[in-house]
Amino acid sequence: MALSRKHTLAFIGILLLAANLRGPFTSLAPLLDQIMTQLHLSSTILGMLSSLPLLSFALISPFALVILKYVGLKNSICVALLSIFLGVCLRSYGDVYSLYLGTVFIGAGIAVGNVLLPVAVKVSFPARIAVVSSLYTFTMGIGSALSSTAMVPLSHWSFSNPLLSSISGWQFALLFNLLLVVIALVFWLFSAKDEGRNESNKSINIKQLLRSPVAWQVTLALGLNSFTFYSFAGWLPKILIDHGMKETEAGYIYGLLQFATMLPGLVLIPFLSILKSTKWLFVGTAMGAVIATLGTLYVPQWAILWTLMFGFFNCATFVIGLSFIGLRTHNGSQAAALSAMSQSIGYGIATIGPPLLGYFYQSSGSWALSLWSIAIVGCGCAFFGALSARDVKVDVDH
Repeated sequence: MALSRKHTLAFIGILLLAANLRGPFTSLAPLLDQIMTQLHLSSTILGMLSSLPLLSFALISPFALVILKYVGLKNSICVALLSIFLGVCLRSYGDVYSLYLGTVFIGAGIAVGNVLLPVAVKVSFPARIAVVSSLYTFTMGIGSALSSTAMVPLSHWSFSNPLLSSISGWQFALLFNLLLVVIALVFWLFSAKDEGRNESNKSINIKQLLRSPVAWQVTLALGLNSFTFYSFAGWLPKILIDHGMKETEAGYIYGLLQFATMLPGLVLIPFLSILKSTKWLFVGTAMGAVIATLGTLYVPQWAILWTLMFGFFNCATFVIGLSFIGLRTHNGSQAAALSAMSQSIGYGIATIGPPLLGYFYQSSGSWALSLWSIAIVGCGCAFFGALSARDVKVDVDH
C-alpha cells in the first residue's frame, strides 16, 4: 500500500533518527587501542568509557517523558539530535575530559532518541509496528556499519593542511559521525511534522508500570539483550587483537558485526507479518547469539563466522524485543512510558557489562570468564523474551 505524503515524511524521519542511535556509540570500539595509547588509559578505564553512554541511557531515559510532555515529539527528537551533535564535537577534541563529557552528551541524546523512536512508530504506524521496527533497526545497522567500518581507515589518513595535521587520527575519525547527525537534524527541523503532541499530553509515567509483570518482562528482555550486545561489541576488536590479529583486520571484522546487525531488519519482515507469536523466534535468535559468543572463545580462528552470527542473531532478538513496546501497550503514551522504563532499567543492567568484562580480563588475563558471562546473560534474555511474547497488554495502575 502506497504511503501518503504525511506518512512518507514520518517514515523518512524515523529512519534518519534511527541511523544516529547506534553509530556514534559503537564507532568508538575500533579506536580503543589508539585512544588507550595516546591518552595512557587502562583497559578498565576504557571499559568505563564504553559504559558511559549506557549509564546515560539509564539515567536520562525517564527525562525523555518530561521533554515529550512539554515540547512534543518533533522538538524532543531535535533536542536528542542536537545533544548527539554536541557530543561528537566534544569527544573529538582530544583530551580525557572532553572524551568523557562528549560521550555523556552522545549517550544522553541517544537515550532520548531511543525512548521516542517506538513512540513515533506507534503514533504514525500503529498497524505496522513490527514491520516498521524491523526497517528502522535495519537503518540503525546501516549507520553503525558505515561509522564503524570507516573508523580505522579514517584514523590513518594524513593531511598536508596545518590545521588538520594537528588533529590525531582517532579524533578525525570520530568527527565522521557528524555527517548523519546533521542530515537528520536538518530534516526534523524543517521537514518533519509534530504528530505526537496529543499523545504526549496524556500523563503516563514509569511508576505506573512498575507493578506490571509484562512491563518488567519486556524491560528485562531488552536489558539483557543490550548487556550481551554492548559487552561483546565493546571488546570485540581487543579480543581479536589479543588472538593475534592486526588492528586493521580486527577493525574490519568489527565492521562486519555492525553490517550483520542490518540484516535482521529485512530478513524478519515476512516472519513478523505472518507469525501470530514470536516466542520461539525470539528464543531461537537469543540462543544463536549465545552459540556465537562461545564459538568466539573456543574456535577464534572462525572469528568472521561468529561475528556475523552474533550480529545477526543479537539484532534479530533486539528487533523482536523493540516490537513488544508497541504490541504490549494500548496507546502512544503507554508506549512512551514502557520505552522509557525499558531504556532506563534495561540499560542500567547493560552498563555493568563492559567494565565487568574488562575487570574479568584484567584480573584473569583471559577472555574466558568474560565471554561465558555474556553467554549466561544471553540465556536469561531468551527466558524473559519468551514471557514477553505472550499476547498480554500492560496493566496500568492509575
